[in-house]
Amino acid sequence: MTTPGSYINESPQTIIPATSIMTDEQQHEVRCGMCARELYVDEHSYRSYAEALLSGLDNPFRCEFCCEEYDDLAFEG
Repeated sequence: MTTPGSYINESPQTIIPATSIMTDEQQHEVRCGMCARELYVDEHSYRSYAEALLSGLDNPFRCEFCCEEYDDLAFEG
């Protein structure tokens, strides 16, 4: 049986930060989920990205600009 508390305590989707510069570790290209800028992530994060999209979830990546905007909007409520 499901209790109302189990719905309240569900955690929101995790946002995975990514960088706009390709490095030796971060060679997989993805897009920011808010503004579609090109970002680069490591193998593990890229697999998480693929699984999220296949599962029908939103794109979990955010560029540094959208992360700041997202945090500001969340703070303002």
